[in-house]
Amino acid sequence: MRIGFDSTADARDCQNEPWNQTRGIAAMKESVPKRSRRRWLPPVIAVAVVVAAACLWLFDHLRSQEAQFIRRRGKVASVQVTPGDAPGGAFLSAAVRITADTGLSVDLRVLRPAQSSQPLPLVLLLGGHRTGRDAVDLVGDPGPMVVAALDYPYQGPDKPRGWQIVSSIPAIQRGLLDTPPAVSLALDWLIEQPWVDRTRVELVGVSLGVPFAAVAGALDPRFRRVWLIHGAADNRGLFEHNLRSRIAHGWLRAGAADLLYLLAYGPTFEPARWVPRIAPRSVVVIGATDDERLPREKVERLYAAAGEPKELLWTQGRHIEPSRPEILRQLLDTVRTRVLQPSDPASTPEVPGGAGPG
Repeated sequence: MRIGFDSTADARDCQNEPWNQTRGIAAMKESVPKRSRRRWLPPVIAVAVVVAAACLWLFDHLRSQEAQFIRRRGKVASVQVTPGDAPGGAFLSAAVRITADTGLSVDLRVLRPAQSSQPLPLVLLLGGHRTGRDAVDLVGDPGPMVVAALDYPYQGPDKPRGWQIVSSIPAIQRGLLDTPPAVSLALDWLIEQPWVDRTRVELVGVSLGVPFAAVAGALDPRFRRVWLIHGAADNRGLFEHNLRSRIAHGWLRAGAADLLYLLAYGPTFEPARWVPRIAPRSVVVIGATDDERLPREKVERLYAAAGEPKELLWTQGRHIEPSRPEILRQLLDTVRTRVLQPSDPASTPEVPGGAGPG
């Protein structure tokens, strides 16, 4: 018996190898029915579409919305003024709805002295989501200045519950994105009123209003000073901090904070991102010594992010709440005292011409 290698046969096999591979692939294709190949194609396409949509959604929520803020503001198209009750007759109250040519609409209430022979300083107030324009009720007699408080431009159920919260997410997001341009739209109308001194306009953001006041204050140079009261830096960290009483597990709480941060356009409304742009106009940050919602270091981080001139003030007590109106009164008294103080550098600024952005 002869045992060995047939070099001639090996050479023929090597020469025919490409043809053999082609024939093998063809045989495999014939062994898989066309119906089976079509079966996995739709799931692959569906997964690709979902991934692409998720990437687009993530990009939209992470990117800057500054250009959208400016476009959405538009120009004043119509104004409805409804006089309100003002006990005692010493001051006047009015409800105002301003609509822009872009469709943006904002509701506010204005409080001002009934008798004034000259234009007065204006304080524009963004309070908590439950307070809104009704914050003027806590002001009382405004003294020799005008106070205007805004409602958030949210078009949805007041207190969504259960699955209604999910269906309300688009309206909530639209309301968030519409708030900074709504602030400037309100100011467009207010500074044209004969009872407003356009050189002495201040913006006050309280609690939920702080991120929006930081954005509007940075984009609109007509605000001579911006007050950030009971607010802080690091939106994502604040979400997680305030979820401690609701979600016990750390990993689950962190995931929920990430989701809320993205849904609420947290990167866009990060106050520490905007406050440096307010300079050289003044920024005042006010924190509460016993604030249960805002860690002290995050308040200090917001202050550190601001440019000069800036101030950091601390008040005794806890975080402002609708059930604690005395805290808001105390804070508004602080603002009023500073606004009306003749020696205050921010009270008599030079106006850099023009009517703000847009």
